[in-house]
Amino acid sequence: MPDFPLDLTFGEALTLAAAWHTGQYRKAPAGQTPSVPYVSHLLGVASIALEYGADQTEAIAALLHDALKDGPAHTGRTPEDLRAEMSRRFGEPVAALVDGATDDTPPPGQPKRPWADRKTGYLRHLPTQPAPALLVSASDKLHNARTILADISALPAGERDGYFGRFREGRDGTLQYYRLLSDQYLAAPATHTRPRLHDLARELERTVTALEHATGLTGDQLRQLPLLRGATL
Repeated sequence: MPDFPLDLTFGEALTLAAAWHTGQYRKAPAGQTPSVPYVSHLLGVASIALEYGADQTEAIAALLHDALKDGPAHTGRTPEDLRAEMSRRFGEPVAALVDGATDDTPPPGQPKRPWADRKTGYLRHLPTQPAPALLVSASDKLHNARTILADISALPAGERDGYFGRFREGRDGTLQYYRLLSDQYLAAPATHTRPRLHDLARELERTVTALEHATGLTGDQLRQLPLLRGATL
């Protein structure tokens, strides 16, 4: 089917993504053994991207969006080496979109930069990004936000704050970051150049608002927290 938007290259990217993230799991609560393979997230992000209008280049970037951040720890290869292979096999536009979705590229065995530094930098660069980069990035954030919302909605209200112990910055830092992300996607000029991208940004905003309601917080309260205050100026 010559007009079908995906070809065998998409399958090759999925195989590579699964290989580069072999052994990696989604975060689990303290005291529990992780059991959900990380590739579930990559599939979810690609699915959202396609539902909101991604072409093959954008869908492949969605599959590989965490390769430069997490791939070195699971492959022993440098971020530069992984990026070069990505560009060679799928094209420089894919690699550039992955760059735009990445907040750090630690070498194998090295820690990531401090959380607040990474997230502040990421928030500040979003408004300058082109529409394809915003589509990949926002698909990633929506999948994560939906996962958090589903998890905490299944808990009694009194246990919801404890859920956020799996995240480095706890409840307040995590929710502030998602509130500021939502604000930035909606404010980015490129968001308004593609109707389905704007729909995606609005869906992220609705999901973040539901997260806030589920934890008894408001967007204004989260914007004023000191952790990332000023990151979007």
